[in-house]
Amino acid sequence: MSDGTAAVTGATGFVGRHVARALLRDGWRVRLLVRDAKRLVADLRGAPGVEIVEGGLSDAAALEALVAGADAVVHVAGAIAALRRADFLSINAAASGRLAELAAQAGVGRFVHVSSLAARYPDISAYAHSKRLSEDMVRAAADGMAVSIVRPPAVYGPEDRSTLGLFDQLTRRHALLPVAPGQRLSLIHVADLADLLARLTRAEVAPEVVLEPDDGMAGGHDWPGLAAAASRMLRRPVRVHFIPRSLVWPAARAADALARVRGRPFVFSGHKVAELYHTDWVVKGGRPEDHLDWRPGWPFKKGFMETLRWYCAQGWLPRHRLPGGEPTEGMDT
Repeated sequence: MSDGTAAVTGATGFVGRHVARALLRDGWRVRLLVRDAKRLVADLRGAPGVEIVEGGLSDAAALEALVAGADAVVHVAGAIAALRRADFLSINAAASGRLAELAAQAGVGRFVHVSSLAARYPDISAYAHSKRLSEDMVRAAADGMAVSIVRPPAVYGPEDRSTLGLFDQLTRRHALLPVAPGQRLSLIHVADLADLLARLTRAEVAPEVVLEPDDGMAGGHDWPGLAAAASRMLRRPVRVHFIPRSLVWPAARAADALARVRGRPFVFSGHKVAELYHTDWVVKGGRPEDHLDWRPGWPFKKGFMETLRWYCAQGWLPRHRLPGGEPTEGMDT
């Protein structure tokens, strides 16, 4: 338990809101940096122990207010889509370094930086390069402040729209996937990731260690295995069909062109295709279990069904996707 103040960025997003909730459960007061307070989920808006600082990562005054008097910072916010490489660098790298610098100047004790497993391969995309650079800039700005860097793999769970398409496909009889046939990947449920990030606000971890958490599946998952697991849980066949990269590229180029016309990026882009067809997204070194008191509690079977029930309860997926007759009443909204 703690009676200190933890500052959090990205709290209007999927991971950030779960982190804020985990910190509140652990007894922290939380201070949230948000561009629009109305976008906060209802259970955080006006909740006891929650303070809001309105502003973005480019707002120096807001960043100073965020870290003033804080005991810890959990930096979750970042860009997963951008029109230009420079935008990724500005938001993901430069802003992270600036926040770490201000936190160190304000006397913050611990800085938890959420990077990405993509940072392991900085040449694969502009996003990956920006996340690797963000790690370097946070370390350089730390000036004695304790820093923990976390590279999550694919994150899923209730309230997430980015993995909705995956659940849509894995609950069909024929799943169409724009990924490399031989791809292996690690997964982590958002509750496990949020718990880890909250624990890192108190844990002593060597600064040179980059943590790569997962759901405990050694060697990661492959897509036929995930489909087979879904098939067993749903009690109906699920077959995987891989969409060739040659068919995906034209759609990505069209998305890039449309993004430039409308002035807003799509997550699906030419850069994203390179990530989708990379074959190794499995966590390697820096396992959190070796460095602090944390263990994943959400294996894929448990997390898949809980998330699917939530999607169906909210109407994001049709209820007939559940195993025959399974109710969804009572799921939190």
